[in-house]
Amino acid sequence: MNIGHVSILIAFLASLGAMIAFIRNGRIKLQSKQIGRQKTAVHLYYTSVIVGLIASVILFYALLTHQFQYSYVVGYSSKDLPLIYLISAFWAGQEGTFLLWAVFVGLMGLFFLKKSNSDDDYAMAVVSAFSAFLYLLLLIKSPFEIITPAPLDGRGLNPLLQDPWMAIHPPILFIGYAAATFPFALVISGLARRKYEHWINSSFSWTLFASVSLGAGIIIGGFWAYEVLGWGGYWGWDPVENSSLVPWIVMLASIHGLVVFKAKGSLQRTNMILAIITFILVLYATFLTRSGVLADFSVHSFVDLGINNYLIGSMIVSIALGLGLLATRFSEIKSPKIDASSLNRELLLLLSMFVLGAAALFTFVGMSSPIITGLIGKASQVDISFYNKVNLPVAIAMALLLGITPFMSWMEEKNLTFLKRYSMSFVLTALSCIIAYVAGVTSFTLLLFVGASTFGLISNVIITFRQYRSGWLHIGGPLSHIGVALMLIGIVGSGSFDESNQLILKQGEPQAAFGYNFTFKGVPNPEALKPIMEIEVSDGKSSFTANPKLYFSQINQAVMREPDIKVLPLKDLYISPLELKAEEHQHQHNPMIEITKGETKEMLGYKITFTKFDVGQHAEMGAMSVGAILDIISDGKKHQVVPMLTFGQNNERRPIPAELPTLKGYVDMGMKPHVTLNALSVEEKKILLEFHGFTQPHEELQAAQSLVVDISIKPLMMVVWTGVVLILIGMLIAWRRRTIQKV
Repeated sequence: MNIGHVSILIAFLASLGAMIAFIRNGRIKLQSKQIGRQKTAVHLYYTSVIVGLIASVILFYALLTHQFQYSYVVGYSSKDLPLIYLISAFWAGQEGTFLLWAVFVGLMGLFFLKKSNSDDDYAMAVVSAFSAFLYLLLLIKSPFEIITPAPLDGRGLNPLLQDPWMAIHPPILFIGYAAATFPFALVISGLARRKYEHWINSSFSWTLFASVSLGAGIIIGGFWAYEVLGWGGYWGWDPVENSSLVPWIVMLASIHGLVVFKAKGSLQRTNMILAIITFILVLYATFLTRSGVLADFSVHSFVDLGINNYLIGSMIVSIALGLGLLATRFSEIKSPKIDASSLNRELLLLLSMFVLGAAALFTFVGMSSPIITGLIGKASQVDISFYNKVNLPVAIAMALLLGITPFMSWMEEKNLTFLKRYSMSFVLTALSCIIAYVAGVTSFTLLLFVGASTFGLISNVIITFRQYRSGWLHIGGPLSHIGVALMLIGIVGSGSFDESNQLILKQGEPQAAFGYNFTFKGVPNPEALKPIMEIEVSDGKSSFTANPKLYFSQINQAVMREPDIKVLPLKDLYISPLELKAEEHQHQHNPMIEITKGETKEMLGYKITFTKFDVGQHAEMGAMSVGAILDIISDGKKHQVVPMLTFGQNNERRPIPAELPTLKGYVDMGMKPHVTLNALSVEEKKILLEFHGFTQPHEELQAAQSLVVDISIKPLMMVVWTGVVLILIGMLIAWRRRTIQKV
């Protein structure tokens, strides 16, 4: 008997039964004001949680004890994995993350049952229904699927995921996803019972908790990308990255709306809509990342498990239930209108919600572009520049509102005396713009961005000190706003003043860049899974050893690189390895060209199109080969050639050239024209080609082992990370205040 699979089946049936019992109990209360069958519903819910936990324990045990009869254990673990990564293999695949999600929802439901009053049966019915849906997905694609015969070892874990940050990033992210269920459930309960204000008190705390968790997950993911991926950034506007960002932005808008409601009683319907949309966006993020629709547009996308229709169905049901129920009750929900006739805090918070909504909408359209364009023609995605262009005005508006709102009262400002409150902020903002201009920020838009961000920072620093006098629980909001301002300043600094230089470091020969000398010392552990490149870095006064990593991943079928980062107060020295060249005879003056998949370029009389990669085993023992299929047109005729790179067991690389067709008028200089594949990036879909036999080579040189590295100076990165940490701390303080003081 497959106990794990049976556990999931029981959890599904118990969740479904709890949903029905909670609905029935809710109806009895509405009709006769009686207690109904609360114990039956609660017992069924407890059963679903306990059995779900049992399934999780079984999966953990299977991973830790190498039970390779399970396909999930084979797919995401191996005997040589350290303990921490055997544990994190639990959520490395889709089935594991769905189980993790279901367990988190179940445990939070227990807390909700304990803290809520007896009127929340409909909310618990929604929570139970969502738990049942997650367990249904696990019945369709189970982590306890048996394979026979069982292999002796598993395929292992993606080496990029073998990082401590990735061991905690998914659980925190899914805590946020799970918590987003409860504001939605509370709205449904309030609409069903026609108690349109009751849901707010509990929803505020749940929204804050969800935003802290989801924000922490997003930020940890960005930090992981910066420290582990060699592309040098912390955010690439990848559709999968954006899929979790959009619901988080909507949560932030919802928090501002709830603040307005608590103070003035306004925006009742708006807050309900935002809670519903947030949950729908969480489901949409799940669909984007796990349906396979982004397979050609994101390096993070999962393959389709055959659950697409269920994910689409869940969104349709949520939209019909949430927005449909709201539509039927819309005219019954009354709340005071926003006073838009004068300048006041209420109006400014509403404008902040519009700004956040615009950021969410623009990002949503960008990340959904493959689906939108696919419906009307060939699927394509927007360029990264789209996000930067559309969100820059939004960021400026956001920063200005950060600076204006803290000094504004809830009452109407009848004259301009309130401008005196901004005097210090205005002076320091003007000074910051002057400093930025002297430092090299000459663009009017960027100067406006810097000024607005500084204005927001200074205003909220002043307010934080003032509100601290009332107790630390009162500084959550302004502290988060300080974080936002710092983050914006850091983003401008790191993006506008980033400098990069590519060096070829021959072993033992120092090269200079950005005031540092870099000397490649070699590879001390070539047999390791992730060989390190030893580079001595010196500025003339002190020195340190950088250890970036460069290796070929059998799982990814690509060369992977992990940077080494020297963190300094105002900048980061970012060292990313690109290519390790073994000792070989090289020739000077060989033409080279970089080309992207699907791109066509002309070179030396050839029209070259890179069509796709060709991956397979090479004839040599233990070697892996990666080829680039090239369509070449010469003298009006089409040819196909496939230069290749082989990767040996010790990470050594050897190019296998491909002969090129000879052109008219070709003069034989002792070497037939051929092309070699010098470097490749499967993630970026790029290759570097070198052409031989076209120029008379100079004297043959014996080259020492050399390392191609990308050296970058990234200013103000510490400001970025300080900002995002302050955002989370401020939100955590605000959540704590709501849970303690119930305000």
